[in-house]
Amino acid sequence: MHKSEAQTLQAIFAHPLQQGVRCQDVENLLRELGGSTRLDGHRLKIELPVAGQTWIQLESHSQHKELGKESTMRLRHFLEKAGVNPSNTTKVQEGVRGDQSNRLVLHLSHRSTDAYLLRGKEVEHAVLKAHGLWGEDQNLTHRHERDIAGQKAPTDYGYLHQLSCAIETADAVVLVGHGHGESDMRQHLLHYLESHHPNLIKKIIDVTTADGSRLHEGELLALARRQFGNLPDLHLPPQQ
Repeated sequence: MHKSEAQTLQAIFAHPLQQGVRCQDVENLLRELGGSTRLDGHRLKIELPVAGQTWIQLESHSQHKELGKESTMRLRHFLEKAGVNPSNTTKVQEGVRGDQSNRLVLHLSHRSTDAYLLRGKEVEHAVLKAHGLWGEDQNLTHRHERDIAGQKAPTDYGYLHQLSCAIETADAVVLVGHGHGESDMRQHLLHYLESHHPNLIKKIIDVTTADGSRLHEGELLALARRQFGNLPDLHLPPQQ
């Protein structure tokens, strides 16, 4: 690896986490590793064999586009997935292309989760339901009142285990949901993964917000294009 690309890799993996890595340097690094990039405004699509593809957000400073800390961390996780780090700079060998990998969209709520597994042009839809406390006919306000009274509702580990098993089957995952604090199922899942399955965290490429109880086909297509790349022929199976 050339000296300039090696320095860029060192900056991405630096501790403490740095910001200000230039977009052009990242593009040069990806080409050196055998990957490709595509710049779209303030977003950069990066792709590597085996690791697939993802998008990172850029910031503008002076005449240059740069990575903030969050984007640098996301890029670091992406490179780790491909087996790249400052001590291993070998060119990534050809593997499963991004459009052949298993990409998972989880639309989360406390009652159930719509799971969409994307393989090429195919989409598999499943509904994962909570069967413990979170599956009961009890709204968040009632649970919050019970928490205040000192009777904190136990975590539904069975439901969280279902979600972690779904994530394990995927190469890249996007979490979709809404709410704040205890009402945000995304945060419950992330905390659970950090404690019980930290190796699965790196598969999550984005956590985004969307209201509504279900994802419509148009919303899923837009989300998939934005996060996983352009999928013009993607279609959902007929609703049951």
